[in-house]
Amino acid sequence: MSAVNHPGSARRGPWVAVIPQRDITSAKSRLLLRSEARQAVVRAMFRDTVSAVRVASQVQAVVVVVDRIQDAAHVRSPGVLPLILPDARGINDALREGGRRARELWPDCRLAGLPADLPSLRSKDLDVALNVAGRHARTFVADRRREGTSLLTAAEGIDLDPKFGGPSRRAHLASGAVETLVPDIESLRRDVDDLDDLLDAAMGETGAALRAVLGSLGHPFDSTSERQIFAYHSVMQ
Repeated sequence: MSAVNHPGSARRGPWVAVIPQRDITSAKSRLLLRSEARQAVVRAMFRDTVSAVRVASQVQAVVVVVDRIQDAAHVRSPGVLPLILPDARGINDALREGGRRARELWPDCRLAGLPADLPSLRSKDLDVALNVAGRHARTFVADRRREGTSLLTAAEGIDLDPKFGGPSRRAHLASGAVETLVPDIESLRRDVDDLDDLLDAAMGETGAALRAVLGSLGHPFDSTSERQIFAYHSVMQ
């Protein structure tokens, strides 16, 4: 096992991202879409998130944590390693186990934990956030509502100690993580929790997979009325 490096060391370990995705058949119920459309959107967001993270210049590898092997097939790609964890108790358990697996493969790696619902993520924004993270033991990026968390990092030899769910920004602050406040990472803050978030993503720049799915569901949304029509026809009756 290679020596553990700490912030300020001359040599730094590689960044390995950990991205959990719960069972796609039941994920993101707050989108209020019919089952088939919701699953298509969830799969697309998962693909777009992993694709953006994988090509970030500072990320060496991505560990995706899923509870069904078929869900890992949606993001199969060089540099993406699946961890099948059917008994994970939520996103925090999945992140902890994914972090342990990453450290088994890269003992000196730094960890970056992200949710699987960042379809607008630009790789350069993640690189900016990871540059800041390199100065601290643990950091996090809050979502655009400044309630949740869209990135949590840990330096070499340090656990992620994830506290996602609910007001996780406050929980991560209380745990000692440093909040990243740089302005040039807005795409990293744009997670998709509900239908309004999805419609906002549709109105802006989003990944190719979600863009294709939204097209099949009635995209583009060029006006408020079209958003309303989409919402009316897409939600569960």
